[in-house]
Amino acid sequence: MSTIATVRPAFRTIGAVVIGNALDWYDFALYGYLAVTIGTLFFPAESSWTSLLSSLAAFGSAYIVRPLGGIILAQLADQWGRRNTLILVIALMTLGTALITFAPSYGSIGVAAPVIVVLSRLLQGFSAGGEFASATAFLIEAAPPARRGLYGAWQLAGQGMAILLSGLAGSLMARVLTPLQFMAWGWRVPFLLGLVIGPLGYYLRLRLKESPVFLDERARRRAARSPLVELVLAYKYRVLLGFGLVIGGSAALYVLFVFMPTYAIRVLGLDLSAAFIAPVVAGLTVGVFCPILGLVSDKIGRKGLLVISMAGLLVAPYPCFLWLQHGHSVWHLAAVELAFGVIFSFSGGPFNAALGELFPMRLRASGLGVAYNFAVALFGGLAPLVVAWLIMRTQDPLAPTYYVAACAIVGLAAALAWPSSDAAS
Repeated sequence: MSTIATVRPAFRTIGAVVIGNALDWYDFALYGYLAVTIGTLFFPAESSWTSLLSSLAAFGSAYIVRPLGGIILAQLADQWGRRNTLILVIALMTLGTALITFAPSYGSIGVAAPVIVVLSRLLQGFSAGGEFASATAFLIEAAPPARRGLYGAWQLAGQGMAILLSGLAGSLMARVLTPLQFMAWGWRVPFLLGLVIGPLGYYLRLRLKESPVFLDERARRRAARSPLVELVLAYKYRVLLGFGLVIGGSAALYVLFVFMPTYAIRVLGLDLSAAFIAPVVAGLTVGVFCPILGLVSDKIGRKGLLVISMAGLLVAPYPCFLWLQHGHSVWHLAAVELAFGVIFSFSGGPFNAALGELFPMRLRASGLGVAYNFAVALFGGLAPLVVAWLIMRTQDPLAPTYYVAACAIVGLAAALAWPSSDAAS
């Protein structure tokens, strides 16, 4: 009975955190997959590439404010509490999703339409900046010390499931509706389904309790400088290490997963329903393998898995994209996404625990917020826009692999320099 009583709270804790994180990623991923459709409806232009780039620029605008959200909300999580910040974040994310779900198109209200889309992205970006830091800190502090990797991995597994579900929702609508119906209203349905996640996650987070270790540490804490100031003064090297690792992982995630449906349509010539196979396969792979490799990292350590993943992301994309050029089929796309999903999971599994263990508990959310959100803003969220521009300018279908490889080199350097032992309490 005692084991069951212990497991149930653990499931509730993980579920409450993962569901909110899933809303964040469901919305971001879905926008990325529908960038072509959103560009046509909200950013009409003479050139289809100009329309697409405008749509991706709006997507990237969320990452302009993401570091700001990371700084402000992560400091709240360190001082006000992880639970309270998680509740605030999911409320903001739900509002952002609602804005784009019901936004009138450019044909209905003119220039106000893209303004609403950008506002929704800015709100999503600000809230997402606090989501990763507070959720990761909460998960690894709620975990038994020997299970930090497993607990932390569930957040990335939740991202994988969100990628899967958004891909399934988009694929279903693309298959059952005509292109005209999908363009007129069908693209909104997956966003509408995402709105269901928000109230559920809010309710579950209201029932969360702060971890005892965090409450004990906060009770002992003396009045001191702000977490951000202390972080900059005493933990610059660790912030840079985390920044480097996030560069490698986020570039791969946004190019190889989020951008791939757009790549499949624009470069491979696949139709919309076939292009959605990419997130379905990638999401399922990441969702299954991240917890497994998070648990493995609890047994053998984090560093080796991080190095394997970054090395794989350096060498695998070029031959995989080259193979795609010789076989423009949905099966080739599925096989490539499966390979990318497994390689990514080697770092995705231990990633949250490894990053969180760089910083002491009193600064953990702030450290996560700064290291993660600045790197994602610069090298992740803007990646679809950058690689789309590179393809348009160079007419080289392999251009995305150069971007991923350059970022993977930085990630590999950070992984090789990673401390082998846990550095935080």
